[in-house]
Amino acid sequence: MEKYKIFNTHTHIFTIDHVPNKFGKRLMPLGLHHIITMRLVKWYYKNFTSRGNYNYKVFRNRLTSIKYGIKEFFRKTIVIHLLFGILFFILGWLFKIIVNFFKLEVVFSKSTRETFKRFLTLGRYSLYQDQSKIFDLLSKSYDYDTRFVVLSMDMDFMEGGKPAKPYLEQLEELRCLKLRKQENLLPFLFLDPRRIAATRNDVKHKNYENYAKHLLHSQQFDGIKLYPALGYYPFDKDLIEMYLFAQENEIPIITHCIEGTVFYRGKKKSEWNHHPILKYNKKGGIYEPIPLPQREGYEYTTNFTHPLNYHCLLNKDMLNTYLGNSPSEAIDLSKLKICLAHFGGEDEWKKYLNDGWNNYNKNITHDSVADYHMRKNTLNHGNPRTIWWNASWLSVIYDLMVEYDNVYADISFILHDESLFPLLKFILEDEKVKHKVLFGSDYYVVSQKDTEKDLHLNLRGYLGESLFELIANTNPRKFLSTKFKQY
Repeated sequence: MEKYKIFNTHTHIFTIDHVPNKFGKRLMPLGLHHIITMRLVKWYYKNFTSRGNYNYKVFRNRLTSIKYGIKEFFRKTIVIHLLFGILFFILGWLFKIIVNFFKLEVVFSKSTRETFKRFLTLGRYSLYQDQSKIFDLLSKSYDYDTRFVVLSMDMDFMEGGKPAKPYLEQLEELRCLKLRKQENLLPFLFLDPRRIAATRNDVKHKNYENYAKHLLHSQQFDGIKLYPALGYYPFDKDLIEMYLFAQENEIPIITHCIEGTVFYRGKKKSEWNHHPILKYNKKGGIYEPIPLPQREGYEYTTNFTHPLNYHCLLNKDMLNTYLGNSPSEAIDLSKLKICLAHFGGEDEWKKYLNDGWNNYNKNITHDSVADYHMRKNTLNHGNPRTIWWNASWLSVIYDLMVEYDNVYADISFILHDESLFPLLKFILEDEKVKHKVLFGSDYYVVSQKDTEKDLHLNLRGYLGESLFELIANTNPRKFLSTKFKQY
């Protein structure tokens, strides 16, 4: 069999310096985010880990030598040796109780526990001072000619404090790294409508929208990254011009579509209490916007990420009604090439598998497109409120992939849960969507679960070479090709 190049379409190499200092805001209890900051995490790993500080490594080795020396001394005295054995057993037992206490959901929320895991991951990588070092580490887990889509992250507007290095410095560092890694690195620039709006009246490259178009047109960057959970809808009016540019030039867009710990840390705004586009029949033919009553940041920011928002973006009638465009001004973004990253996430996959009642969570089949269109689905259901609250995100994304020509999904953050592999394989044998699924690992975020090598080799072994080549080579080459470059 002829060797094929692997494309990993979802990775990150930003450093801890690119993360807002108070990342734990609205996640940690008792105002701990003021104490456990990114600077503190970095300081700890730099000074109190063996990898970060050689002197500390020497100190730990000496302590270990002293400990074993003491143990060896007490072995000569049976009574004292027994007492120390009991003491260490009790201390170990207490430590396990404390660890399990911190795991209890009744004590700390899921989001808080996930934040601690994210802090540990960021800490492990905090010793790398620039993105090139992390990229080199990533590359070593794959064949030498593997290509990596690297997604930048603009967290300057998430209201979590200021990062040590602002987004534009991260972007410039990526641009320079691209010059050195032309064949292997495919960086995606970030779009935040607030940055576009804030720089609209600036000139030349200080105008971010103009600068983004320049970077894409000159092939210094290969695509666009969105992260609506940071506080905006994907159909934000300030993004429309960039979408038109992307659609015209077939530029790929990867957007975050999963619950997670990276989200807007500010307070909920009053206009976020209802959906801007989707309405439901409240009573007697009176249609009202879907209410969005969540109050906590972790909960209400999922409204920005919900996959139904992309139906609002890609459906011509819904989008132009929202924009207030007349028929002569109407725009059509239905051909936008967009990948819904994470495929909704493992929880939504399990929700789909566990729901035996609702027809909208039974939509994944090997039926033909004609048969698919004869049935109701999450996009044409009479009550969008029902779909919004009850349908698995996997169901919605699947329907979007069938309905729209250029909607893709990647499997990042699905990889670590092998119980989902059978459903993934079933989807990859579905002629309607098999050519729209992309391999991505979400490095280094998923490194908190397994090693990068474990993740992709386990999946590759399960799927077999034919299906793995489909998602790691054939489909990515189609997704990543633009009017400027073909893969």
